[in-house]
Amino acid sequence: MSRTEPTPPLRSVRDPRSLRALAHPARIALLEALAVRGTLTATEAAEIIGGNASNASYHLRTLASHGYVAQAEGGVGRERPWRLDGAGMSIDENDEDPNVAQAARALAEVFSERWDERRRRYHATRDQYPEAVRRAAGEGQALLFVTPEEMAQVKEEIVAILLRYQDRVEDPAARPEGTVPFEVVVSNVPFDLAPERPADV
Repeated sequence: MSRTEPTPPLRSVRDPRSLRALAHPARIALLEALAVRGTLTATEAAEIIGGNASNASYHLRTLASHGYVAQAEGGVGRERPWRLDGAGMSIDENDEDPNVAQAARALAEVFSERWDERRRRYHATRDQYPEAVRRAAGEGQALLFVTPEEMAQVKEEIVAILLRYQDRVEDPAARPEGTVPFEVVVSNVPFDLAPERPADV
């Protein structure tokens, strides 16, 4: 897929059971590993998330039952490889169904904790990365005075840019030589000044 072709929309997950099934650090770790590696057997997955192949196989089967992963071709038994069943998803913490909203919030919290941990780990080890990677990495912040409708448009445009590269997650063969897995986390929340602390008496 070229960078200018339209990309399919993200899969919208609205089943509370599927959201709760994913809100498990080991299962999220498996999805992340599959996104980077392309395919993994249960044995390989266990080396990444810890535990044994039986435990990894259980988590992979659970993810498969909710449509997050699928078996890839080749292999037998626990040596059968698994792959993502479509990369990328959207969840709505403001879903009209309170059960969906609650499950989405719990999942978003797990994602947020993992993002924060990776960010801290990068800053602690950044000198170990090549200069080109360090220059491409970074953080930014902007204060926008926009209407909610304008902010929604900004968010849609950012997501559209990111989705242009989604095929490289789903198909490792589409990754150009020299590709590095960068994580891009977009957060847009209302800006609120922290209340002043009362003066010590």
